[in-house]
Amino acid sequence: MPIPFASAAVVEPAKVRDYLLNLEHPDGGSKAAWFRSFGYARDDWQQLARDLLAIAQGCGSFATERTRFGIKYVVKGRIGGSIGRSGSVLRVWVVEGEDPPRLVTAYPDEES
Repeated sequence: MPIPFASAAVVEPAKVRDYLLNLEHPDGGSKAAWFRSFGYARDDWQQLARDLLAIAQGCGSFATERTRFGIKYVVKGRIGGSIGRSGSVLRVWVVEGEDPPRLVTAYPDEES
């Protein structure tokens, strides 16, 4: 079962291009190195965005938590870039009020 309203989920370009795939970002740099190890590149950030959306729309389960920002959904799934290997990743989506789910972050699943 996908997260609620997953078909309308939003991945902001800056979140992927300038955070998750930016080696120079003070918080996202280590994530960028990890995503790049699976073939994702900053100049083709749309591929990672599509893969993260696909997991939200096709996930089998998720964890929820009510926060001051809205309802947080933590979704686990596999990503794989152009190099033919895959990794387990956790994605955090937030739904604020009536807005569609919005990607907050994604990071390696250390338990896999």
